[in-house]
Amino acid sequence: MSRGTCGVAALVLALGCEARPPAPIAAGPDKRALYGDPGLVPTRAGERAREELALAGSVAAALRARAEVTALAVEVRLPAAGDPGAAVVAGELSLDVHDVMRIAEGVLGPWSAGRVQVELTPARVGAPERPEAPGSLRWPLALALVGLGASAGVSIERLRQRRARRR
Repeated sequence: MSRGTCGVAALVLALGCEARPPAPIAAGPDKRALYGDPGLVPTRAGERAREELALAGSVAAALRARAEVTALAVEVRLPAAGDPGAAVVAGELSLDVHDVMRIAEGVLGPWSAGRVQVELTPARVGAPERPEAPGSLRWPLALALVGLGASAGVSIERLRQRRARRR
């Protein structure tokens, strides 16, 4: 490849590629990975984790039945010695915070009164994730195709010259 073609290819790659999204932050050990297998020998910690997972699933199912849900995450921590327990509901729902708290407290029971934290983003029904400007993806694609065509032309010409020298 000639220097000009390499420069065009590097320019295409630099301008046409988007930055990677940031990696999600791990909140701690995943209960489903640790205790999700029903074939494990039951322990108190395992049964507690399974109960927390079941309650979180029940809260999520109750919210999905009553609202339009775009994204939802529910985490439940049952009360224990020195720990009053908590429940966190986060996501994009078409309900307000008070309705979500009422539904979650109803599913979780009396220990959850005042211990449910809700973090909602208003649901965007029918809205695209990221609005694209018209033609914003076309120019990098066109530039890449021009660069590929130029490099293919150079490669074909070099092949012809090699064949001509061999004869």
